[in-house]
Amino acid sequence: MDLSTVFQSTSLIVPEIVLMLFGMVILILSPIVKNQKNDYFLYVGIAGVVLSFVLNLGRFNSEAIAFSGTLRIDNFSAYFNSLFLFSSLVTVLIAKDYLKKNTPYINEFYALILFCTSGMMILASSVEFMTLFVGFEIMSIAVYILSGFDNTSTKSTESGIKYLVLGGFSSGILLYGIALLYGATGSLYFTEIISNFSASPMYIAGISLVLAGFVFKIGAVPLHQWVPDIYQGAPLPVTGYMSVAVKAAAFAVLLRIVLDLAILPSGYLLIAVQVVAVLTMVIGNIAAIYQSSVKRMLAYSSVAHAGYILVGVAALIADRSVGGQGILYYLFAYTFMNLGAFAILAYLSREDRDCDTFDHIAGIWKRKPMTAVALGVFMFSLAGIPPTIGFFSKYRIFLSAVESGQSFIAVIGIVASVVSAYYYLKVLVYAFMKQDEYGFGSHKPVSSVAITVLAIATVFFGIIPAFSWELAVEASKNLLAIVY
Repeated sequence: MDLSTVFQSTSLIVPEIVLMLFGMVILILSPIVKNQKNDYFLYVGIAGVVLSFVLNLGRFNSEAIAFSGTLRIDNFSAYFNSLFLFSSLVTVLIAKDYLKKNTPYINEFYALILFCTSGMMILASSVEFMTLFVGFEIMSIAVYILSGFDNTSTKSTESGIKYLVLGGFSSGILLYGIALLYGATGSLYFTEIISNFSASPMYIAGISLVLAGFVFKIGAVPLHQWVPDIYQGAPLPVTGYMSVAVKAAAFAVLLRIVLDLAILPSGYLLIAVQVVAVLTMVIGNIAAIYQSSVKRMLAYSSVAHAGYILVGVAALIADRSVGGQGILYYLFAYTFMNLGAFAILAYLSREDRDCDTFDHIAGIWKRKPMTAVALGVFMFSLAGIPPTIGFFSKYRIFLSAVESGQSFIAVIGIVASVVSAYYYLKVLVYAFMKQDEYGFGSHKPVSSVAITVLAIATVFFGIIPAFSWELAVEASKNLLAIVY
């Protein structure tokens, strides 16, 4: 690769470079600026995210290859990058109010969010396994640290250690699978690996291990056991960020790989995805019903939502003509409603405790009526009740299953969604009908703005979904176009 090609490729990943540079600026200057009361580095972090977001907008309606075909810059990656950057911006804003009094390392938190998001953006563009693994590790290492970021909490420390051990184990599985595929095919590019398909044990084992690594990251059954423990222990802004951004990043890569695998002359992949989707929806929703912790309930809810998205993946494998727009739109919708739910928990938390149990949210209606309304919006949307964005996204996912001839999975998904209404409405029973016995945290102005934006967007895109739906349609067309 000559120097001009290197410069050209580097110019194509400027949004990722911007995040890394702004993150390094925060890390270098933070020890110099001793006054933690000022929010200089909050503004630096916001500026980095906003600048990267603006630059990423230029990637829509364009397509380019970078670094000898290891990265594909297109509508698909631009769509996911927009979700990552929006999630990171909301997380930074929420963390400003939530973490500032709990840790002296708030500036480092901003830097880690920027690094983590840059890793996700690399993942979304990867079409080659070594580049994928680099992005995967950039994201994962930052998330491990973020999970245990609150050093005043033993639960947070435990969460960070657990995620490090389990995540490292899943990374090892993924890397071993990549090594086996390279040994079987002599290539690390997705399309070349598929074109050199063989029924050899090495090839089959490699594919199985790679898929297992990503099943772990999306939190699907049977590799979901880490989700409730990590989500409960991690700081609330981190939990919300993990539940939407990390899941979306894993699905972005999974879609590229699964679509390539779908051309293989075998129905085993479809059967496997169907089974995992059904088990994930059923187990996630049933487990959520029995939780006394709101954070753990939302964690199992996150598992169930991974199952709904896998319904769309199964539909896409069975019939590519249905497109992947339902999957992409579901992840778009999930970003607003789930991030909003965790933002409210962070908003209601006090300095001495998180808003964790159902009792901690009791009486919101009397003390904070607008917060209670926003909580109702997010719970209705997660349950799939109109006119919220959650209803339209679930409708599109289940419709794709019906169109692909998999009505039985759609029926199971609808029943599971109805069951989920029980524990989502339970939250509202406590918020509107119970008495407050614990009290809430002080007013957090930045968080309240973020919650307001998320709640308005959840309703607005539910009533008028046309524009956001068209973005998902265009991004899915680009994804399908590269599979051959």
